[in-house]
Amino acid sequence: MSNQKKYLFKVVVVGDGGIGKSTMIQYLKTGRYIPMRITIGTDLFTHSYVFNDIHVKLQIWDFAGESRFRFFLPNYARGAHGCLLCYDITRYTSFENLMEWYNIVKNSAPNVEFILVGEKYDLAVLKRTVKKKMGQEFAKKMKIPYFFETSSVTGYNNNLIFETMAKLLLEKREEIVQEN
Repeated sequence: MSNQKKYLFKVVVVGDGGIGKSTMIQYLKTGRYIPMRITIGTDLFTHSYVFNDIHVKLQIWDFAGESRFRFFLPNYARGAHGCLLCYDITRYTSFENLMEWYNIVKNSAPNVEFILVGEKYDLAVLKRTVKKKMGQEFAKKMKIPYFFETSSVTGYNNNLIFETMAKLLLEKREEIVQEN
């Protein structure tokens, strides 16, 4: 019998439609850029990590960003341990809508851990409409411990975001276990 610790954490990925959430997850799964169609409803993926003989599996819920699906989000977010709160750095409206996404998830999963993600970093030079400082300020204001910009085309920061989430959730879980 194994004494290895194993954890399963539910992570929701939210933000407006068409900003790159599914493509980011596909890059995690395949290690390459695969253009994706708009998600209908929700897709579910898993990804595992091992840290010092501790097995961590992320159950990643890729939520459709279209407004017609938004009323489903509170039910899907319920029980989430982590949330990747995403926007497109080339589409200012997706940044403006972050508070709505944040509130929906926070109301459904009060103890959720957030990471803020600015998508489409590969377009930063030519098409950026949301400055990096704006993302940093939003993360600070909302007490979100990590903020990344990423590109699913180049892979910039892509795997680091998910690994950071796994470590953050494991750290929080270990703190809870040690307090009891």
